[in-house]
Amino acid sequence: MRTILVPVDFTSTTENAVQLAAEWANHYDYQHIILLKTAGESEFEILHIAEGHSFVNEESVNNLLARTESLFTQLINVITEKYPQIQVSKILSDWSLTRSINEVIKNQPSIELIVLGSDDHASNDSYVSGNIISIARTSRVKTLIVPHHYRYSPIKNILIPCDIKGITKLERLFHHKSVIQREDVRLQFLNIDTHKGDDTSDEKKQELENYIHQHLTEFPSSIHYSYDENIISGILNFASSHETGLIIALPGKHSFLYYLASRSISEGIYQNTNLPVLVLK
Repeated sequence: MRTILVPVDFTSTTENAVQLAAEWANHYDYQHIILLKTAGESEFEILHIAEGHSFVNEESVNNLLARTESLFTQLINVITEKYPQIQVSKILSDWSLTRSINEVIKNQPSIELIVLGSDDHASNDSYVSGNIISIARTSRVKTLIVPHHYRYSPIKNILIPCDIKGITKLERLFHHKSVIQREDVRLQFLNIDTHKGDDTSDEKKQELENYIHQHLTEFPSSIHYSYDENIISGILNFASSHETGLIIALPGKHSFLYYLASRSISEGIYQNTNLPVLVLK
């Protein structure tokens, strides 16, 4: 059965991600959600510092396990009270978060999507959010990054930033048509020039138009060209003024993943406080 994996911690950021995962599962026909919690995360490190010891005593471990079990119960109820048809599983792992995710995906081939809660600058306390970069880089399945304050609503417009000099990167969309092949969904392709006077040639524009018409002709779409010295800023400004419901990140310089390799990635992710970003693989 089609499965969503949601790494969780004790913050409202991941609770919101779980709520979004339930809505996404219901809308896109997923039957199973796995909640993943790592036991070896920062709670133990905090206890080490607070207690002045190099080990965690049994009482602390038991308290943490009890809190974790309570968290699982709470989050499972969030899903099943609204969507009882969705099966929910829980996994508690002793490995690091990134390794745990990769191991679960390897052992659960039905997993098609990871949903990650993302903090904003004002509430940067989520362990999962702090690991978004490493998870997005190493995940073998597509990843949905959900801002803390985002609330689910039906998606009508999908923004796909793309580099007109590398249009073959759009091939990734062919493998994910279940996401975009919905009634009334419109695709908005956006190319951003970062240097004034470096306008995209008519020949390149025609090449992009022909490519989209040939491979994605069944989807209503529009192509837009914009200028901004900062690509992330250009993407988010366009999204806010065009009623965008989802941003799809493709490989290449117009991808959010491109900025994962630079110092500005955290800013790029956290600037996006309103819209989910789907990172394709």
